[in-house]
Amino acid sequence: MELRLLEYFVAVAELEHVGKAAQRLHVSQSPLSRQVRRLEKELDLQLFVRSRQRIYLTESGRWLLQRAKGLLGQFEKIRKESEQRARGETGTLAIAFTSAAIWSGILPRLIKKFRTRHPAARFSLQQMRSTLQVEAVKAGRIDIGFVSTLPNEEGVEYQCVAEENSLLVMPGSHPLAKGRSIRPEDLDGLKWIFLSETISLEKQNQFCAACAKIGFVPEIVQNVTEPATLLAFVESGLGVGLIRGTARKYAPRTLAFREVPWIPFKNRTFMIRSAGELRPLAAALARYVDQ
Repeated sequence: MELRLLEYFVAVAELEHVGKAAQRLHVSQSPLSRQVRRLEKELDLQLFVRSRQRIYLTESGRWLLQRAKGLLGQFEKIRKESEQRARGETGTLAIAFTSAAIWSGILPRLIKKFRTRHPAARFSLQQMRSTLQVEAVKAGRIDIGFVSTLPNEEGVEYQCVAEENSLLVMPGSHPLAKGRSIRPEDLDGLKWIFLSETISLEKQNQFCAACAKIGFVPEIVQNVTEPATLLAFVESGLGVGLIRGTARKYAPRTLAFREVPWIPFKNRTFMIRSAGELRPLAAALARYVDQ
C-alpha cells in the first residue's frame, strides 16, 4: 500500500467530498476518485457509500480513517525530525565541564539559550577534570568541553569564554573583614585553603612562590578541588581563600569577600572542541558562545 493512497483517503474522508478533497490536495478530481477506489480494491473493503451529492464513510471507512491519521501523523513526525537532524537541530550533545563552568554561570546560560532555539536537542552532561576532557575531545567521546586550564594539545581548539578576578574570602568575624582595603602584608602568615582542580603539590608551590613575590607567605592548611568545599572550610574557620567573584552569590551570608587587585590570579574558563569538523548540533552550540 502506498502512503500517498492513505493521504488521498484521509482528505476525502474528512471532507466527504471528492471535489473539495481534490482542491485541498491540488490534484484532479477524476484521478483522485480512481485512487480511492484502488485503495478499496487493495484492502477489499468498501470505505464509502456514494451518492450524487456527496459520499459517506462506512463503518470500515471510519475504522481506517482513525488508523490512517495516526500513521500519517507518525510519518510526519519522522519527516520533521529527520529535517531537524539534518539541520543540526536535534540529537544528543555530549558535554563535559569543570565546576568552574557552573560557578561562572557560562554553561547554565549557554544551555538555556541553546534550548530556546533547539528544543529537540538533548544533553549528556558529565563533570570531568580538564586533562581528561582534552583526552575525551581528541577521542571523540565528548563534543564540547569546558575546562579551567589552558589546553596545549594538537587537534584541540580552545576559546576563553569567561574570565574573572579572584576575591579573598574569610569569615565575617575575621579582623580583615572590618576594613575595605587589604595590603599584602596583612595576609602574611595567615592560614589558607588552597583551591585547585587537582590536589597537586606543584600547583601549591607555584601559588606560594607567586604570593612571595607579591609580599606575603601563605600557610596552606588544606587543599580542596571544589569551590563549595572551600567556602565550607572558610566558614568553619580553617582559613581564608581565593575564589572567583561569581561564587559570592552562592556563599553563606556569614562570609566576607574583599577585592585584592594586586593578586594577579585570574579565573578563566575555556571551551574546547575538536580541531576537525564538528557534528551540526555541536557546531551550532559552539556558535552560541559568541552570541
